[in-house]
Amino acid sequence: MTLAKSLTNQLHKSLDPWLSVTRKARLRDFGLKPDQILPIAHLEPEAPQRCVHPLCSHIISDARRFHERNAPRSGLRRWTVPTAMLLDLDRFPTSDSYIRAVAKRSHGNIVRASKKAARLGVSCTPIQAESYTASIAAIAASKRFRSGGPVLSAWFGVGPNLVDTLAPPSAPSCSSHWTLTWGAFIQDEDGERLIAYISLRRVGNMCRTHEIMGHGDYLKTGAVKLLFLEVARWLTDRQDPQVQGLRWLMYGTMEHGGAGLHEWKRLLCFEPANLKFVPG
Repeated sequence: MTLAKSLTNQLHKSLDPWLSVTRKARLRDFGLKPDQILPIAHLEPEAPQRCVHPLCSHIISDARRFHERNAPRSGLRRWTVPTAMLLDLDRFPTSDSYIRAVAKRSHGNIVRASKKAARLGVSCTPIQAESYTASIAAIAASKRFRSGGPVLSAWFGVGPNLVDTLAPPSAPSCSSHWTLTWGAFIQDEDGERLIAYISLRRVGNMCRTHEIMGHGDYLKTGAVKLLFLEVARWLTDRQDPQVQGLRWLMYGTMEHGGAGLHEWKRLLCFEPANLKFVPG
């Protein structure tokens, strides 16, 4: 992790408690009251079966610490804990049912934007993130401010000697614990160019968005919208062994980010919920 990226992450974490003041207004967007009890998502790190891969114990421990930090609190402490934004994949028996739900909630805008990106030649496919370090750094540095706040690499530059090796992705050793990345590409005079990417991290029956970012010069193409819908299609089609047994998709928290990010999550049918970690 670069120094700029590390500082950006620390800045976002420090702001989370202050951003909780937006909770009341944002809960109203879902027809909820501030003191209303939210649904609880039971997160099972060993689902659908107990893992036999020794390296996965580190992933499970990291997930436990993450969810304990974001577990519901009582009294005044509950206002310092951000609210998870979750998509219940069990609500959608097929990918088409999810796309229809997004189209209805967004009045067709997100689906139309994704179709525009497809007409412009944007294609989406799994990638090996480590094989696109230069392109990912360029994407991050293409905007000085994003919905989560300032991007320090855009102000102070990216690390030197970054090169895209373009190595193809490989399947994870464990289908229940992984970090996978999808990328959106467009053809230009130099060949295919990575213009957006989404990284997901799975632990048992839940995966969460680890990173989502699009290049500033290509945001109006609809590439990020197309990419997200293609990833959601992969998840809800449930054909790949790597996504079988998944129940929840988490996209950050309700309080984090500006109004635009909050509305984006709402249009994608994410809902506020509390997390409960169920030990294996």
